[in-house]
Amino acid sequence: MKYLSLVLSVVALLLTGVLFYQQRTNTGNAKAPVTERPAGDTSTIKPLRIAYVDLDSIDAKFEFYKVKMEAFEKKKDGLDRQLNGAYQQLDNRRIEFLKKGNAITQAEAESFKREYDQQLQELESRRRKIEQEVQQEAMIMRDDIFKKINDYLTGYSKEKGYTYIFSYSRNANIFLYQDAAFDITGEVITGLNTAYPKPETKK
Repeated sequence: MKYLSLVLSVVALLLTGVLFYQQRTNTGNAKAPVTERPAGDTSTIKPLRIAYVDLDSIDAKFEFYKVKMEAFEKKKDGLDRQLNGAYQQLDNRRIEFLKKGNAITQAEAESFKREYDQQLQELESRRRKIEQEVQQEAMIMRDDIFKKINDYLTGYSKEKGYTYIFSYSRNANIFLYQDAAFDITGEVITGLNTAYPKPETKK
């Protein structure tokens, strides 16, 4: 989930920048016209509540993600083995052909080289296609997990009254310091595992 951690951390960084910019702008424009409210009217003022989640813990404990990632890695490893096997078979054919040594005629050598180069080119094309498909599948899975986390946190924030929920990760950390009192990771993981149960795996 390194990609997901990086994406969420970048989003958090952008939000932090927007907050600082707005604060600086509001401070620098003290003379700007302000909409007046009746004295004592605080009905439209919302308290600022901020919390953060540890994405590394979500990686390790969000069961839905773990099962999806394991299935993806298993499929990727299977495709890698198939490709490696095909390359090995082609190389074995080359080795067997060369064992004929001086008995190989020029016509046979040219014919084998044409066939070998064509099969190698087909394997390379197949490898590139598989890599593109795997990359696309990884992006789709990442976007799906991101949406699930975002959808859950949207409802969670409204319920708990949070204004911002940032992400923390060892691989892409934007925080110089974080107070554990604002760490809601455990509660979020519990909620995610309840909202998105562990999918059944095919035996």
